[in-house]
Amino acid sequence: MRAFKNREPFEYDMGLSMRAINRLLSVTLLATLIVAFTTRDAIQTAWTAIALCGLIGFVWIISTKDTTFEYLGLNNKGLLNAFAFIVTIILFSQFCISLWDSPFVGTYILSLATIGTFWWTIDVLQPATV
Repeated sequence: MRAFKNREPFEYDMGLSMRAINRLLSVTLLATLIVAFTTRDAIQTAWTAIALCGLIGFVWIISTKDTTFEYLGLNNKGLLNAFAFIVTIILFSQFCISLWDSPFVGTYILSLATIGTFWWTIDVLQPATV
């Protein structure tokens, strides 16, 4: 816990200010209430709130991209690499399913093996950094 208490502040400014984020969240609340009263549909209201809050979070992350990526360790060996691996498996599986009309589970297992082999081969062939 001491490491969290003794963290040094970042040398550069964050992207959007907290005041701007609070204004965006206030507008999101207002838009969600308008959707709730006009549609009277709880599911549509929930999806509206989720989408708008997700969009605000995405905008804030992009505005603080350098800080966010440094803090989370999103680099060529981090979460971004794992995300790209999963997206590649999904895209390859969906391509195979649409092309050959193959079974869902078997195609994803085969895609995991195929893409995993390629990914592992490429990782082994790259030179190590010291």
